[in-house]
Amino acid sequence: MNFKQIVSTAVMTALVLSLAGCAEPEQDTVTIAVIGNEADLYPGYKDGTEKAAEDARSEYEESGLDIECEFYSYDGSYEEGAAIVDMLAADESVTAVIGAVDMELNKTAAHVFDSAGKIFVVPFFLYDSVFDDNHYSTVFSMCNSGQTVGEILRRAAAETPARRWAVCAADRDFEQSEMNGFLQYTSNDGIGVVDCVNIYELEKNFDGIYSRWANLGVEGVVIFAENEEGFELLRQIKRRSPSMVCAGDTAFDNTDITLNDAELTSAMSGFVMANEFIFNIETDEEMDRYIKFAEEYTAETGEELDLWYIQGYDAVRMIADTAVNENTADPRRIAGVLHENGYSGLFQDLSFSANGKLAERDNVYTMFDAEGYAADYLLKDEVR
Repeated sequence: MNFKQIVSTAVMTALVLSLAGCAEPEQDTVTIAVIGNEADLYPGYKDGTEKAAEDARSEYEESGLDIECEFYSYDGSYEEGAAIVDMLAADESVTAVIGAVDMELNKTAAHVFDSAGKIFVVPFFLYDSVFDDNHYSTVFSMCNSGQTVGEILRRAAAETPARRWAVCAADRDFEQSEMNGFLQYTSNDGIGVVDCVNIYELEKNFDGIYSRWANLGVEGVVIFAENEEGFELLRQIKRRSPSMVCAGDTAFDNTDITLNDAELTSAMSGFVMANEFIFNIETDEEMDRYIKFAEEYTAETGEELDLWYIQGYDAVRMIADTAVNENTADPRRIAGVLHENGYSGLFQDLSFSANGKLAERDNVYTMFDAEGYAADYLLKDEVR
C-alpha cells in the first residue's frame, strides 16, 4: 500500500467513524426518574407521566434510543426523599429526574443533580432563590415563580371592583416572593395596598385585624397561604363581609375540600387565583383541540381531565422528545438544547431563562363561580 492509499484509507475510516457517531447516540437509553409522595400528588399527574413514557416508547421504538421511566415513591419525609435523591444522583444510568411536591426537598435536589450533571425538572412551585442565587445549568422550572404569581394577582386585582387591598402572607420564602410580586408591581392600576399582615398573626387575632381592615376600608384581600390554613381564613372573611374580593394561589385549588363544604363553595365564589403553570389555550382553535382531547381522555379513562395530567405528561415528554430529536442521552447536551430552544408540548410552550426559570409571561388568571368551578380569563394588556 503506497502513501496515498494509506492516507485515503485513513480518511475514509475517519469519515465512516464520524458518520457512525452521528447515527448512533453515545448511550442508548434515556432513563427518567419521577419522585413523588403519592398521598400529595395532584389528580392525574402520575398517570400523565406514565402515559408520556408509554407514548414515547411507542413513537421512538426505531430511533435507537430506549425511553425508560420509573416512579420512586416515598413517604413524604425529607429524609426518605433525600435518600432517593442521593441514590439517583449516584446512578450513572439516570438521565433526568422529575421532582416531588416538597419545596425543601426540591431545593436540595436541584443542587445535588446539577452537581451530578443530571437534568432536574421541577413541575411544581419552588423557591425563587433556588434559581436567582445559583447558576445551575441542568435545572428547569415548569411553573411560575413566586414573584410572577404575585404580579399576576396584582394585575387580576386591577380588573376587579376592589381598589383598597390588604395582603397577608406566610413566613416561607415562596409566599414572601409572592407578596413582593404583588407589592412591587409597578403600574398605574389604581390599586392601593393599605395593610400587610403575617398570616399567622391573622389566625391568632382575626377580630382585631379585621376591625383594622374595616377602619381602613379594605375591599380586597390577597392570601398567600403555605398550605390549607387559607381556607379557614377565607371562611371567616366571607362571614364578616360576603362582598370582600379575595385572591390567592393554587393553595386554594383543592376541590376535595371546597366542593364538599357548602360554606366554602360559597366563599370561593368570585375567588381570583393565579395558576401554578402556564396553559396555552388562547384561541378558539386551541380550545376546540383541548375540548376534543378532554373528551377522548374521559371516554378512555372514565375520569375528568385534570390539568396536572398535562403537566406530568409534558415533564416526561420534554426530556424524551429532546433526547430523540438530538439523538443523545447526554444530560448536559439535552439541557443545552432546552435552554436554547425550549419545548413545545401538549398545550404548553415552555422556554427557560439562563438560570432555569420559566421565561414565559403568564397572561391568565382563574376565577371560581358559585358552584365551585373555575374559568380562566386573559389579563388585559397593560403598559408598564
